[in-house]
Amino acid sequence: MESDTSLRLASYLRTGPGRFYRQGINTPLELSGGFPTRVQDLYQYEAIVLGDIGRDFFTDDQLLMLQDFVAERGGGLLVAGMLDDAFVDSVVAEILPLTLNRSDTLPAYLQGGIRRGGHATGELFAPRLTAAGEFSELLRLDSDDANNRRLWSELPTLQGIYVTGRAKPGATVLLEHPALQYQNQALPLIATQRYGSGRSMSINTASTWRWQMLMSAEDESHERLWRQMLRWLAQGAMERVSVNFDKPFYNAGDTVSVSVKVLDAEYKPDNNASLWIQRSDPIGNSVDIAMEWDINQDGTYVSRFVAADEGVYRVLVDVASAAGTGLETEKPAAFVVTPSLREFNNAGRDTGMLTRIAEIGGGRYYDLSSAQQMLNDIDHVPGAYSREVQEDLWDRPWLLALLLALMCMDWMARRYRGLS
Repeated sequence: MESDTSLRLASYLRTGPGRFYRQGINTPLELSGGFPTRVQDLYQYEAIVLGDIGRDFFTDDQLLMLQDFVAERGGGLLVAGMLDDAFVDSVVAEILPLTLNRSDTLPAYLQGGIRRGGHATGELFAPRLTAAGEFSELLRLDSDDANNRRLWSELPTLQGIYVTGRAKPGATVLLEHPALQYQNQALPLIATQRYGSGRSMSINTASTWRWQMLMSAEDESHERLWRQMLRWLAQGAMERVSVNFDKPFYNAGDTVSVSVKVLDAEYKPDNNASLWIQRSDPIGNSVDIAMEWDINQDGTYVSRFVAADEGVYRVLVDVASAAGTGLETEKPAAFVVTPSLREFNNAGRDTGMLTRIAEIGGGRYYDLSSAQQMLNDIDHVPGAYSREVQEDLWDRPWLLALLLALMCMDWMARRYRGLS
């Protein structure tokens, strides 16, 4: 993980009885007392990896805190290698995706595991991808399916497998033993599941180092697999300040609702925070507004405004909390406003709207079946700038004389031209 800048790996490695070596720490006091004993200290991490560690390393309170770390904090837990029997009745057994069994309850041919090279469970084997594992992003070595299968077939064999029970409901087995079975199922090697708000994973071998030491120095398969697994564990962890929008994108003229979730040092909703939001529109104008606490949701603060212009809007949330130190005080976010598409949505005829428009303009709405009625209404309904006048022509003598004169002139013109 050393060359992966997206994650920081702080390790606590046992080098001998009562001797431990810390790496990747930010301060001299980090992990100085071993596994954290306070929620604030543990919750600063996003994922925890346990490898070949004994039950006596933890107190009961620490294990309960570990359970809350996954279920409530939303962190990830990876247990690799072999677990001693004392973990079977602990909360770790609840978190993991596989059921745990005491070693003395296993069939004789499965007892031992990992540590016995001459035993069936300690022999060399080439792990087999399950259908879910072949297409999982955790175990992907190449984007092309054929190349991915080929690269997996070229990996060195592993040695030693820790025997567990069946996968729990909702768990996913990604890698399994090609030959050994227990309870009519192939022995799982890598399995994952959701647990509360977090994730858990088990790797039932301690020999993945063979994928590095028995390959050429240029090969990155071992590094890639571990990076992908640790990123998966950490990416689901909750942040103490999270910014959310009510829609994935907006059209010009829409109302934007921004909500910010604030958690205290123990990752519980913080209702005593003070939040300001600075929003910048596409043309660079900025406005600072205090956010309001949402009385219906603990730890949630909201702000609403109208996005009038098209383009990219940026928001910067400034948080001042009374819940302790270590809180990220500024959280940026952005969203895009596109041209309004209202005229292209529901483009069918809206009879009610057309009727209202016609009435406001002093008119009337007609559909095709009433087109004839429209012609009749046009003939008999005066407009704003016209009025109807009726006159009897036969009651005016001069008009009759003019008509007779025009008829005589027409007859004479025809006689003159020889048309009559």
